[in-house]
Amino acid sequence: MSDDEEARKKKHHKKSKSKSKSVEDAIEKKLREKKMKEKAAAAAEDALEAKIRAKQKAADGEVSSDEEEERERLSGSGSESNLARTKSGGSSKASKPKKAPAAAAAGPTDIITSPLFQSGGGDVRNRPAPNLAQTPEVDPLRAAEEAKKQNTRQVNQRYADLHETGAWGGLSKWEKYGLCLLALVAIGVAAGLGIKFANDARTDAPTGAPSISPTGSPSSSPTPMPTDETYRGITGLEAMKAVSPNLALRVDTPEELIGASTDPSATPQEIAAEFLLYDDELQIPARDPRFIERYALAVFYYTNGGCAGDWIDTTNWMNPKRDHCQWYGVVCDLQGLVTELAMEGNYVTGEMIMELSQLKTMSTMDLSNNRMEGQVSLDALNISSLFTLRLSNNVFSGDFPFDRLLEGSPLLSNLWIQENAKLIGEITDDYCSLFSITLDCDNFKPLPVYTTDGITTTFEAQCLEEKGVKPTEYTCNSDAGIPVTKPPSPTPANNNCGTPVVD
Repeated sequence: MSDDEEARKKKHHKKSKSKSKSVEDAIEKKLREKKMKEKAAAAAEDALEAKIRAKQKAADGEVSSDEEEERERLSGSGSESNLARTKSGGSSKASKPKKAPAAAAAGPTDIITSPLFQSGGGDVRNRPAPNLAQTPEVDPLRAAEEAKKQNTRQVNQRYADLHETGAWGGLSKWEKYGLCLLALVAIGVAAGLGIKFANDARTDAPTGAPSISPTGSPSSSPTPMPTDETYRGITGLEAMKAVSPNLALRVDTPEELIGASTDPSATPQEIAAEFLLYDDELQIPARDPRFIERYALAVFYYTNGGCAGDWIDTTNWMNPKRDHCQWYGVVCDLQGLVTELAMEGNYVTGEMIMELSQLKTMSTMDLSNNRMEGQVSLDALNISSLFTLRLSNNVFSGDFPFDRLLEGSPLLSNLWIQENAKLIGEITDDYCSLFSITLDCDNFKPLPVYTTDGITTTFEAQCLEEKGVKPTEYTCNSDAGIPVTKPPSPTPANNNCGTPVVD
């Protein structure tokens, strides 16, 4: 090995050795700085805790004069020792001694007598064991009782007797509660009586402002109805005029209806309106849907033979004490709205009236086997919930409104109109999907085609060709209608049923 190589190795060895030594010195320096910071933080915590404890004792008035003198002595000695260390210490950092914590500078006696170590807190890692002989004794039970007395809520002396004995002013607690309850009941009764008297006064008050000058002579009779009945009459009359023909109700005020039942020139609508506003004991409000339903049934009674004595059964009809759901042939739902008018074979006469369309929740109208006549009124069948319509075996005439019936009755599924010899019409393919249709096929177009196998109709062929379906039951009737005979019954004497008016 040459001298140069050996020199390089020695130089490299020295360099690596110096480098590792510098790393160790740096680590040791950081450790020393960390320890000094921890000691400084511990000393700061001790000083802060001493200040807090001194303030607490000063606030409680428990700091004695001896303790204050001892604290001054300790602070003075500490300052003198610090001054001495400052004078003796050189400028070199290596010769400067490490700064000891404040707790380590004092002797054992100072640590015990100092308030810093009489309770928890501060840095306890280098704390010496306390001298129990010099520690003041504290009774924990007595301290707890004192704390409880301080935290006890002070009772107002004014209510001390009620708080301790339950008696106040010579009465027990429950007697007081009873008196309070009676007072509340009395207040409630007084409030109720006040409301009642106020309502009575409001009802008795005049409905309008007094006239400017008195009338010439007093009225012969008082007003026939109170304010609420007048409102019901006006509102009810407006509702009835809205659903009847224009000339059926020829009055402008409800009072003009009085006496319609005895007036030979009155219409069935006017007699029905008088019954509903003045004679009906149920007094259904005008805004209630049952009001207009009751009116429509009353018009049906006066127009279609019920009043004239043609009907076979008129049980409860026009009884002012009976709900119309209890009238013969009328079926209602739980809300009291009509769902079915079943008058089959009751010898109903006359034409169909448009007021029947006000039975808006009706699903079945059965007027078969009667003596009804005239055209089938489309206005009477404008019922959105109508499902079954039976008009068979009557004397209806004219064109049946096939083209417009399903517009007002889109749910219609069963249609029986057979045995009406004068009823004609042209059935449309809109009826292909109905469930059951029975009619006199010879009276309607498309006309049927008779074959040896039976009867087929061009209507069924048309349905299958254009719609791909046909009615489940499409029946061509071949029987003649059998007139219904009314059993003999006395015709009501002097019974005014009104004169129907054609609009």
